[in-house]
Amino acid sequence: MKINKKLVAILAFTIALLPTPVLANAGTPLMWTGFGHLFIGNAVIGTIEGLLLSRLFNTPRSKSVNVLVLANYASAWLGMVLILDRLSHISTITIENVYVWLWLFVGIAFILTLFIEYPFFWFLLRKQQKAVQKALKATLLIHGISYLLLFGWYGLNSQTSLLTQLDVVSAEQLQPSKDYRLYFITSDGKQVVQSNLDGKNQESIKDVIATDRNDRLSICKNEEEKFDLVVNAKVILSDLASLASIPEPPERYNCVPYPFGAVPKLTENTNWDYETFVWAAGGIMGYNEPEKLRFGFALETPFVFWNVSNATHLDGDFIVFQLGNNQVCILQPHEKRIALIARGRSPVVVKPKQSD
Repeated sequence: MKINKKLVAILAFTIALLPTPVLANAGTPLMWTGFGHLFIGNAVIGTIEGLLLSRLFNTPRSKSVNVLVLANYASAWLGMVLILDRLSHISTITIENVYVWLWLFVGIAFILTLFIEYPFFWFLLRKQQKAVQKALKATLLIHGISYLLLFGWYGLNSQTSLLTQLDVVSAEQLQPSKDYRLYFITSDGKQVVQSNLDGKNQESIKDVIATDRNDRLSICKNEEEKFDLVVNAKVILSDLASLASIPEPPERYNCVPYPFGAVPKLTENTNWDYETFVWAAGGIMGYNEPEKLRFGFALETPFVFWNVSNATHLDGDFIVFQLGNNQVCILQPHEKRIALIARGRSPVVVKPKQSD
């Protein structure tokens, strides 16, 4: 039987486009791509693989399709459990080395698929001569073809601009002209640390218990109309800064910090407005209305998705923010450069009070 190439192409193209028309508040394209793969795409890919196996290795068409559809569901669901978003939770992986790890996990995913689905191919070829070798050959050949579909499917709906459009440099190369002070919670949630924006001269200023990912540093106005550095309703530093040395707008300092949304400004010399989003696919976006300019950088793939949170807009249009769970980064979007300052959470940036 001849494979209906047009039907296969239409099916694959249709599935690839399914996740595209998604509202921002209803998930992300990649999320719906994953759902489409798990519940519908496996049937399409299994059908394609079954038809290919029947055509190239003379196996019963109907049986091949049924068995390989089952194989695809098995490998996809097991793969989801084993490797989905796995890189986001490995402490040694940062913006500085994640690119290599992404490609490594693409290879791991391919090998895992071969390992899981090989017995299904062998079952279909077991009555033929040299069934073991032939099943291995069929598994490699047919998955080499079907993975091109999956690679395109996920690639079209992943967000990688944070890696592909930015150069990763040292923090020393990304420093605003004005002086700032950085505060953040250590990755283990046991200390609040202050440092320069290059990550140097780190100094522990308070032992805390802030191990929950939702525990955040915040600047709060006290009864004396002064501003304190607070975590979990406990004052870390009193009279941290004056009104002129904290990010605008001042009405946000009500001790209910929200890590996403419009980015507060600690500079007056800019036409840019920045915004961050809950979903990793939103990343960080910038808008310059007078000049009709905009940008967006994000990282969301099947193996790692890091959102951008707790951002502060600094002089020179620099941005300091938390990337993922425990990276404090600095970005200069117009120069397309990013750097890792320190490992930690919930960064807060202020101007030193003595410079007001």
